[in-house]
Amino acid sequence: MGSPAAVSSPASWRALAGIHGALLALTGVLLLALLVRLAFSFRAPPFVVNDSLSYLLPGFDLIHGGGFNPILKRPPLYSLFVGGVLGLFGEDLRLLMLVQHLLGVVTVVLTYGIGRLLFGVAGGLIAALLTAISGPIVVTEHYLMSEALFTLLLAAGVLSYLGGVRAGRRGTSLGLLALAGALLGLAALTRPIAQLVLLILAAGLPFLLPRWRPALFGIVGLVATFLVVAVPWMARNQAVHGAFTIAGGSGEGLAVRTIRYEQRFDFRAPPEGDPDQTVSRARRIYRDEAEDGSAFELRQRLIDELGVPEVEAERLMRSIALQAILRQPDYYLRGTAEMFVTTFVGRPVRLRQDWLPWRNIAWEERVQHLLPEPTAVEERGFGAAERLATLYDPARVAPLLAVLAVVGALTGIRTDRRPALLIGLLVLAVLLAGAALIGIEWRYRFPLDPLINVLAAGGVMAVVGLAAGAVRRSVLWRGEQSVTRAAGPAS
Repeated sequence: MGSPAAVSSPASWRALAGIHGALLALTGVLLLALLVRLAFSFRAPPFVVNDSLSYLLPGFDLIHGGGFNPILKRPPLYSLFVGGVLGLFGEDLRLLMLVQHLLGVVTVVLTYGIGRLLFGVAGGLIAALLTAISGPIVVTEHYLMSEALFTLLLAAGVLSYLGGVRAGRRGTSLGLLALAGALLGLAALTRPIAQLVLLILAAGLPFLLPRWRPALFGIVGLVATFLVVAVPWMARNQAVHGAFTIAGGSGEGLAVRTIRYEQRFDFRAPPEGDPDQTVSRARRIYRDEAEDGSAFELRQRLIDELGVPEVEAERLMRSIALQAILRQPDYYLRGTAEMFVTTFVGRPVRLRQDWLPWRNIAWEERVQHLLPEPTAVEERGFGAAERLATLYDPARVAPLLAVLAVVGALTGIRTDRRPALLIGLLVLAVLLAGAALIGIEWRYRFPLDPLINVLAAGGVMAVVGLAAGAVRRSVLWRGEQSVTRAAGPAS
């Protein structure tokens, strides 16, 4: 036990004051995050898109005794979350949005933790503040979509991983890395892109841990717990759909990538012709949808008109899209690069577009009562909601944000900061995968925003550090010059 003198030393008091100051600052950031979300939540109707129904129905049917049968392209966790919230609190989407905003506050805490591990207390606070007031994040949390839950699980997985890396330098990493694998497994059951996150983090361990043995054990623990969480659902999909996968959707995603944004891909049959009549008929349907610039009805048309199961429709879409891409690879790569930049830059918050889509959406009769409609009070509060959603809009400062994030990631060139470089590579890889496999889908970027905010905070810390160093050197130089001038006549 330390002596009373050691406990009461000035250094100890300064450390204690620093901890109290950090806790006080973090509490302030969390209160701000909560206030922004509550103020927004009570002013805006729940936001929905066409895809919202495919998340809602499985959860709704589950709590009403109808079983649980999401379509192949939907992993299960968000629908289970929706069903749990509706079953626990009642069938009102406004309550679901409130719960999602509370998840957003937890994500702010996790963002602070990631930033603190990478860039210290100040870096964590800056990242948490940006996440607390980010308009796109707040708006995304208000959608009947999986992003709010996925963002929390992704941040929790990354935080546990970074904690495991830090502990691994003392030889005690396995527990935290195993927890990270389980959290990423849950994230993959929410959004399948978490499988790519797992691969990147597993591949990074040998570069972050000092010896090969803890790195190997860490990879095994990370991957094993991921598989424990994910494989049961994959086995279920094999039994139900004939596909050993977390979710389908790659075929439809490539269809969106080659149809929705671009009109110059060549979808004609290869010179040797299509192998069978089904493929030929599928190609005609694909080309019909391409002419309209929409892939929304493609999957259902293939199922209905060809009489094929969902997994076969996926295979047909994927095959036709890949043939077109391989026919024009340069065009595809240029488009992917442009879509990557566009997705990172984002677009300014346009709250009225989020506010209105319900008007053109028809839901099945059994859930019609849940389709949200703005109340008169919410319509009057639109201006206030819009101001809350634009407190901080990353798209309006995209060039500065990009520079700071790159600087923050590049601090990882230093051996003691390698995790920052890995997080930068993770963000880059996930954004590129989205651009390559889907195209421009704004909401796919927002789960990465807390990590981007962490890197930007690291960039701020690096710039401030460089500026402070320059000031110190300038002061020292001037002091030396003064001493030299004062000593001159005496010599």
